[in-house]
Amino acid sequence: MVPPVLQTFIEASTDALFATGPDGHVTAWSHGAQLTYGYLTDEAVGHAVSSLLVPPAARTEAHAAFERVRTGPLPSHEALRVRKDGIRIYVNATLQAVHGADGRLQGHLHRDTDITHLKVSQDATHLGHHYGRLLDSTPDAIVIVNDIGRIVLANAHAEALFGWNEAELIGQPIEVLMPQRFHARHVHHRTGYFEHSRTRPMGAGLDLFGRRRDGNEFPVEISLSPLDTDKGRFGMSAIRDISERKRFEQALHDKNVELQRASQAKDRFLASMSHELRTPLNAIIGFTSLLLMRLPGPLTADQEKQLEAVRTSGKHLLALINDLLDVARIETGHVAVHIEPVDSHAVVTDVVTALQPAAQAKGLAIQADLPASPVTLRTDRRALHQILLNLGNNAVKYTPTGSVRLGVHQHAEGARVCTRFTVTDTGPGIAEAEQHKLFKAFSQVERADRTQIEGTGLGLYLCQQLAQLIGGRIDMHSVEGEGSTFALVIDTGAMP
Repeated sequence: MVPPVLQTFIEASTDALFATGPDGHVTAWSHGAQLTYGYLTDEAVGHAVSSLLVPPAARTEAHAAFERVRTGPLPSHEALRVRKDGIRIYVNATLQAVHGADGRLQGHLHRDTDITHLKVSQDATHLGHHYGRLLDSTPDAIVIVNDIGRIVLANAHAEALFGWNEAELIGQPIEVLMPQRFHARHVHHRTGYFEHSRTRPMGAGLDLFGRRRDGNEFPVEISLSPLDTDKGRFGMSAIRDISERKRFEQALHDKNVELQRASQAKDRFLASMSHELRTPLNAIIGFTSLLLMRLPGPLTADQEKQLEAVRTSGKHLLALINDLLDVARIETGHVAVHIEPVDSHAVVTDVVTALQPAAQAKGLAIQADLPASPVTLRTDRRALHQILLNLGNNAVKYTPTGSVRLGVHQHAEGARVCTRFTVTDTGPGIAEAEQHKLFKAFSQVERADRTQIEGTGLGLYLCQQLAQLIGGRIDMHSVEGEGSTFALVIDTGAMP
């Protein structure tokens, strides 16, 4: 029971004045204590003062003060305390033991005067003297806080970034520079930081936001560093506005989403066109061939000529569609490569057999030059066959007289063994000035004989793309008037 006179004194005090029993639990709580610490009387009375007001880091010191006051008066001293909202403050603490007539301890009287602003002012003067000019020369906004999270120094860049002048910032909790929704969580984080200080570099993967004086929010990167001085440890933050970078990243993300949608639309188009275009064309070519075989009945010479034109145009259009779809699949990475042992003799023989009818129709000799020993390599058989077939078709198409030869042999390139597939013709050759166009999509060279032959300009481009898929390359050598040689070169492995 607190004496009435003492109770009146407690209630009238503007400082945080309160009493505790011998066990350290609060027995009286003044209005000034409510203002200082935020607890109402009913919330404080009955609770241990060490758990109510003393942060863990200061409890050893507080316990020692209780022990010392048992033997005599304890001078006022600076102490660290914590309010109900978690904000830490510095107080000038006075502690006095109350004994009964029998000398037994009845409790303690406490008088805490908030000196946080005085502490901040001293810290600001000290740090400003030592670091003020240096911080103004840095390119980032710099804010330094003391161990209770109060701003004690801010450079000119910080003032410009947040819209406060330094005098207004000094003494404010660092949370004033961040959105309200982060305040409670940040108080806990910064308390833990001072207990276990470490350097955290700029851009440590956290999504952080600053808040200007006018309430506008903006994304930031923050580096943290402990700053040890003869006045204690402080925390230094370097803050960088990354609004422009975030806008760029968002624009890039939006563009990637747009490209992904375009790619998906392209995939759907390819899937649709593969069926929707080729199916009717195959029907046109098929039924035209049946008519030309005279199965439904005889044809006049004009009808046969017209039907042959339909079939030729249909085949040309089908070849163009096939090439376009193949190129699109390669460029979108939708061509699967199956690497396996491949008998090169068998592939070259199959290609020569496929080209035989077209070559004979033009009176060309076509042959395979194969070594006596089989040449086996690990590659994709389908891609190899398509490349040689395309190169062979070109050779037959552009060679008016003479021959076309397909060959294969192995040779060394440095410490590697390469397998070389060649397609050689006796055509008009390609002028040196035109050769740079050969492997470009939709590009056709002007032949040495000025012959105009229908083509898509995709054949060699497709061959080059397929060659790269299987780890090879296309070489060519051509002399105007003497013919051309195209070669597919595939790295077979290290020299034995």
